[in-house]
Amino acid sequence: MDITLKANVVTNVNRYINMPTTKVVSLPVSLLSPSEMSDKQLTSQVSKIKRKVKSDASKISSTQRAITSQQKVIDKTDDYLKKQNGYSVRKAAYDAVTKQIDTQESKLANAKNTASKKAIQSKINSLKKSQKAAYADLKKVTSSSGYQKQLTAQSKARTKLKQSKSKLTSLKKLKSKDKDAEKKLKAEQTKRKAAEKKKKQKANLKSIKSKIAEHKKQPLVGQTVIYPADLMSSVVYFFGEVQPTETNTSEITSVGVDNSDPRAGKSTRTSKELSGTYYLFGKSFADCDKKFSNLQKLQRIDTEFIMRGFSNWNHVKISSLAKTVSGLPRENLLELSITFTYVKQARILYNKAKKKTKKKGSTKGSKKKGSSKSKYRSHVVKSGETYWGLARKYKTSVATLTKLNGSWKKTMFPGRKLKIPK
Repeated sequence: MDITLKANVVTNVNRYINMPTTKVVSLPVSLLSPSEMSDKQLTSQVSKIKRKVKSDASKISSTQRAITSQQKVIDKTDDYLKKQNGYSVRKAAYDAVTKQIDTQESKLANAKNTASKKAIQSKINSLKKSQKAAYADLKKVTSSSGYQKQLTAQSKARTKLKQSKSKLTSLKKLKSKDKDAEKKLKAEQTKRKAAEKKKKQKANLKSIKSKIAEHKKQPLVGQTVIYPADLMSSVVYFFGEVQPTETNTSEITSVGVDNSDPRAGKSTRTSKELSGTYYLFGKSFADCDKKFSNLQKLQRIDTEFIMRGFSNWNHVKISSLAKTVSGLPRENLLELSITFTYVKQARILYNKAKKKTKKKGSTKGSKKKGSSKSKYRSHVVKSGETYWGLARKYKTSVATLTKLNGSWKKTMFPGRKLKIPK
């Protein structure tokens, strides 16, 4: 008994070991959600869905052209057939039945239970018999071969028109569905790109900090460091600085008052700059010159930097860059004259231009009502203008302009109209 049991166990184990392995079947890409796709699959699906949406739009345009063409045939044959006595009355009866059929077919498409569908279908079948009879009656009126030919052409055009309209509805639904799919795929793609960008920025910042820490070990070699603010590159520039000067300039708007000193409102900083002589170090003169060329390129493409050193700024651009030699040229450094400007990216606000509408009854020679008696003139704001400058130009005060138009923060945008006292 024991021997038999052992033999059976061995047989079953061998059978299990020698079983053919089942091949794992992967799901088609079209069945995967955007988050389940690989980057390669996602890129491929975005391209495919874009082509599909474009194809849908092309088919919709083609179907709309077909509908227009068929409608022209119907209108043309209708004009011809109206010449026949009694045609218009019988045609109206035929159209009325056709309209009822269309209404019932629309209800059938939206019906939910079987009983309703059955009842509606019965009505449609009955109406189609009436339509057939109305068409036969119409044919009797148009007995001549010329009229019969026109009626046949119209009937064919109506059939095609109905098919085209049905096709157009289906195509629009398909396009809407494909647009939704495209939106989801693009959203996932954008999400991944943002995550990849964040990952790259994190890695670059780590590399930048490492380079700065390593550089600090070299005493008195480069006190200022700059690197791209978007952190999309790990490049770092180290400078030795001589006589750096930071300058802050503000515009103070003053208001003249009688028998007293002028009063000032809020001052606005107009510029913040750092300039001086900087030494750019490298392994050789060629290396220094290469770094200088790269700096020139970054200046040209309007790169924003983060600066650490004599001044610590998070938003800085190079407004002026020049290389010079004040003493003996050296093989491992370049002497540069640089001006850095502190500046944040601005969001420019523009007023929408209002369309000029001509009032009814107005003529070229007529004057605008009340224009001669008006106490104010209008001024369209241009870039760079201030209340103070306008007050001087129109011989008024900043206080008056503020009272008439509101705070300059809300009004001084290019294209905005201001009230100015005459």
